[in-house]
Amino acid sequence: MITMSSTEARANFGDFLDKGSREPVIVKRQNREVGAFVPMADWEKLRKMRMKELDDLVKAASKEAATNGLTEEILNEILAEINPS
Repeated sequence: MITMSSTEARANFGDFLDKGSREPVIVKRQNREVGAFVPMADWEKLRKMRMKELDDLVKAASKEAATNGLTEEILNEILAEINPS
């Protein structure tokens, strides 16, 4: 994995973009890792994985809520009390 200082990335932005389009580039500022520039394909994989994790969490929460007797009607009542329109 490539590491660049923020100064180097700024001064050689085209090179930074070229390198980052092929593999992740870690950006350091004052010798601390502050971010990463990743190829778009890697970003899409990460985004899809995170969306699947969120979907799995929602399904597990829905199952637990149903097991504990929370219906959509009860949920709508609770939400109406919290945020009356």
